[in-house]
Amino acid sequence: MTFPALNPSSTAPAETKGRLKFIVVGASIAASGHSVLVLEESQIGGGPDSINGAARVPPNGFKILSAWGLETEIRDNAVVGDGHTVYKYDPKGKEGGRDYIGIGLWDPQLLVDARGAFLQIRHKELLRILYDKAVSPSSSSSKAIVTVLFDSEVTSIECEGEKCSVTLRTGETHEADGIIGADGASGFVRRWLMDENADASEGTVDVEGDAETDGAEGGIVAYMTAIPKSVASEHEVLKELYQHPQRSMVATWLGDRRGAKGKDRDVLLWLYAPDENICCSDSWTRPAENHIKEVMGTCDIMLQSLAEQAGASTCVRIRKHVELKSWVSKSGRVLAVGDAAHAFPPMSLHSCSVAIEDGAFIGRLFSHTQDVARIPEFFHAFEDCRKPRASYILQAEHKNIAFICMPDGPKQVERDASLRANHAAGRSVLDAPRDEDMHKIWEDLSVV
Repeated sequence: MTFPALNPSSTAPAETKGRLKFIVVGASIAASGHSVLVLEESQIGGGPDSINGAARVPPNGFKILSAWGLETEIRDNAVVGDGHTVYKYDPKGKEGGRDYIGIGLWDPQLLVDARGAFLQIRHKELLRILYDKAVSPSSSSSKAIVTVLFDSEVTSIECEGEKCSVTLRTGETHEADGIIGADGASGFVRRWLMDENADASEGTVDVEGDAETDGAEGGIVAYMTAIPKSVASEHEVLKELYQHPQRSMVATWLGDRRGAKGKDRDVLLWLYAPDENICCSDSWTRPAENHIKEVMGTCDIMLQSLAEQAGASTCVRIRKHVELKSWVSKSGRVLAVGDAAHAFPPMSLHSCSVAIEDGAFIGRLFSHTQDVARIPEFFHAFEDCRKPRASYILQAEHKNIAFICMPDGPKQVERDASLRANHAAGRSVLDAPRDEDMHKIWEDLSVV
């Protein structure tokens, strides 16, 4: 979703040659300024049949949304989390069908320093809020003109000199000074850049975080589904999710190549499971062929109850996407942002927030020029500045999945012992352990 620049310049620079025209491919959570045409392949809001998943917004994303004047509406539609309650995925015969490890609270000083909060919000709601703001008359003060076209699938890109054009599946063409690809990890712009640079094919990722090009044994899939609050709050087991202390927490389950997280006003359940004979739709809009309860395995009684009450779910394979040789085309006129540039795994803590950071950054960059000749320079500057941070957080996200789904063995025993020791000592289970290897894992997972 396009968005006006964060604190744009109120006066035009000396080299002004008229308002720049950008085409943004994909109504994702990324931004630009000037005159912007957004071409989104799906229907508005993803269409009436799309499955309403969740977006996780940590402090780095929330403080930008607040600076854009959206704090009140975001808070009104989101759940603010204080931390995690942590359980074992498989209770292994524990009484009551649950193996409770402890509570992990976010460090209050971390939240103060980050000037934000950890939130969960329906993905559709976040897109709606950004869309309404982007096209509202009040946004005109940013000097951005935003037009959004839905049902607009891009099938080709051409760049010559200082002009670029895109062609839609309908045959319609649009021209601009620059093109920004915000259409995600499987979108057209990322594929186009990979073809241009002859990048390797994408792979899957196993729970240790290593690339597997054949997508076979070792891979995991991510399921997402929702259970209405009206159902969960009246359920004998699930009503606990709305009681203290769980009502302000995200429940997290740690398992042998399995894991899960869940919570919102409605219960939004994320599940990691081994990719073993699963008919995966690899889509956030098409229902999975296997119902989530078919892939749960032996698990906590609350997870069993959630799966039994769940409706349609989506299933997406976890892939460790190849790194683009460059986020910028050879012409310097096409730029990838968000997951199109740095593809995060599904259900990542930072996938939305890093895309929001991209949007704020590129908006800030282009608030300093309206010179069409400088677009390649600014696109390359964006990549140079954003790539190190995005790459670091992306590595941490893969480690996070590996941490949750750690196979049973010595490392898993060490992890669980550290968590339980923190809880027994009255500390947050998220407190960093003294062991050097485990401390590094905690440090990576605490990135905001």
